[in-house]
Amino acid sequence: MKFIHTADWHLGKLFYGQYLTEEQAWVLRERFLPLVDEVRPDVILLAGDVYDRSVPPAEAVDLFDEMVSEIVGRRRIPFLVISGNHDSSGRLSFGSRLLAAEGLYMCGDLERTVRPVILRDADGEVAFAPMPYVETAEVRRALDDGTISGHEAAVRALSEHLLAAIPSGIRRIAVAHDFIAGGAPSDSERPLSIGGTEVVSADIFAPYHYTALGHLHGPQKAGGSEVIRYSGSLMKYSFGEANQKKGVIAGEIDGLGMVTASFLPLAPRRDVRVIRGTFRELMERDDEAPDDFLLADLMDEGPVIDAMARLRVKYPHVMALRTHLAIREDSGARTGVREQVDMMDMMETFSEKFQGRPLTDEEKAFLAGVRQDMKEAEA
Repeated sequence: MKFIHTADWHLGKLFYGQYLTEEQAWVLRERFLPLVDEVRPDVILLAGDVYDRSVPPAEAVDLFDEMVSEIVGRRRIPFLVISGNHDSSGRLSFGSRLLAAEGLYMCGDLERTVRPVILRDADGEVAFAPMPYVETAEVRRALDDGTISGHEAAVRALSEHLLAAIPSGIRRIAVAHDFIAGGAPSDSERPLSIGGTEVVSADIFAPYHYTALGHLHGPQKAGGSEVIRYSGSLMKYSFGEANQKKGVIAGEIDGLGMVTASFLPLAPRRDVRVIRGTFRELMERDDEAPDDFLLADLMDEGPVIDAMARLRVKYPHVMALRTHLAIREDSGARTGVREQVDMMDMMETFSEKFQGRPLTDEEKAFLAGVRQDMKEAEA
């Protein structure tokens, strides 16, 4: 049985004040769906964070509806989706019983939707165990077990509950949204909890032939295992992810439960990059993709007036600036500096730096009057 493992679409993501829904739509239509047609999987697994927030914008819901129609309606490929920590499990589970009959398995609400999904291929049955992100109290209530304490214990109990419902001897694939110990996070992920209590051990997923994980945005293997993997997010959602590759995992499980999997990249329409140099260097440099989403790392020692607006003449999607203003010290002594530096000298320096010219005689006379008024007020 062939599968595609994807995760963390974050539809409706807001990136430095700009919605990325159009960029996400482009990647899904122009990259993801053609890849689906090339791989021709028997099932597609989306491991949580379908949306970027629990009440997504209408455009994001429309985009997901379009993808469901393309995958399940047009291509007749079963599509198993779990909720992540950004999703509303209740909203995502709406109509799940009816939709399951058509091959769309929306798994979020523990009591209504979290049960093994059994699919068949030429070698027999494959059981998929959906494990959406859940709070400990939800698991205690759903399993009627008040002894469950802590997030790892809740995830372990949920896994054992699902395994008990899977017929023995058949192949097993878990779909989960969690932070596995040892994973490398990115700065665009929302913490699952405070203090690291959300981290779970990889051994929870040892009974499965493959585990499709969501939550961490960088594609990676978890727990040192070849078959416990994060596909990573659909796109780059922070400049900390600028060097990451984004895509999906295409895998196949044979009749004996052996899994082969490989990462397939999805190139975006606009990349997320960091450009570095002085303001002049950036404006004079040849850039093959000036329309990318950019962080400009300005290396100028002095301030650059209106840098963002001026950079956007060449780079229309500069989203942020980072500066490295130099601080020169002669002796390291700072005591009494304000008293030692003449106010007029400070204003001369200010004018040179920010206006690119010295003060005029009229400006000097005005400032001298202001200084005299200040002295008289202090007296």
